[in-house]
Amino acid sequence: MVLILILMGVSASGKSYIGNLISQGLDAPFIEGDDLHPPSNIQKMKSGIPLDEEDRVPWLNAVKNEFINISKTSSKPYIFVACSALKYNYREFLRNVPDNNDIKVWFLYLKGSKELLQQRIIERKDHFMKLNMLESQLNTLEEPNPDSEERIIIIDISKEVDKIKEEILEKISMI
Repeated sequence: MVLILILMGVSASGKSYIGNLISQGLDAPFIEGDDLHPPSNIQKMKSGIPLDEEDRVPWLNAVKNEFINISKTSSKPYIFVACSALKYNYREFLRNVPDNNDIKVWFLYLKGSKELLQQRIIERKDHFMKLNMLESQLNTLEEPNPDSEERIIIIDISKEVDKIKEEILEKISMI
C-alpha cells in the first residue's frame, strides 16, 4: 500500500517547504501541486484574481493523476503532495481513488494564524501568491475536522520546523 500524504492549507502554511524536507529525509517522492497549475491559473493569481471552481477542476485532476501515476512506479511507502485542498469537496475528490485499494490518501492540514501566514507571505520572494490573495484563500478554506472527515491530521505550524517535522513523522508512523 502507498500512503499519499497531502500537505494542505492556505498559501504560506509551509506545504512545499515541509513536504520537500520530509520527502527528502525519507527518500520519498514529492509532488509540488503548484507546478501542475496551467499557465492561465498562475497568471490569474499573479494578477491578484482568485481562482474559481472552473480553474480548480483541471488542476485537481492533474494533481490526482500525478500521484496515481507515481504510485504505480514508486517502490516507496509514501508520496508527499503539496496541494491547498481548501474545500471539503476537493479533499473528497482527491481522497477517492477508484478501483485501487493500494492507495490511501491522508491530509496533513498545516494550520496557522492569519498573522503568521501574513508575515510569511511578506517575507517570501518571487512567489506568485501575494498578500492580498490570503484573505480569499482564508474565505474559501473549509477547515477539515477529524471528527467528521476521514484521514485528517492537523499540524500547528507556529512551532519550529524541526518540531513540525517530528510531529508529522510520528503521526504518519501510526497510520
